[in-house]
Amino acid sequence: MPQLDKFTYFSQFFWLCLFFFTFYIFICNDGDGVLGISRILKLRNQLLSHRGEDHPEQGPQQFGRSLEKRF
Repeated sequence: MPQLDKFTYFSQFFWLCLFFFTFYIFICNDGDGVLGISRILKLRNQLLSHRGEDHPEQGPQQFGRSLEKRF
């Protein structure tokens, strides 16, 4: 089987590691990557928790300020 060949095993392992490490670095350093998703989920939970409260004087302005603070 070519997958278990001694001569090609190291090169396959090397390219696999290289791909996953570069993919990991790309995802973690991107502003909207994995870390960006957690920020968006926190904002979503905050907005949903304040949705039931009735603040007519803060309406759309408060929503805009919340978005500006987060992004």
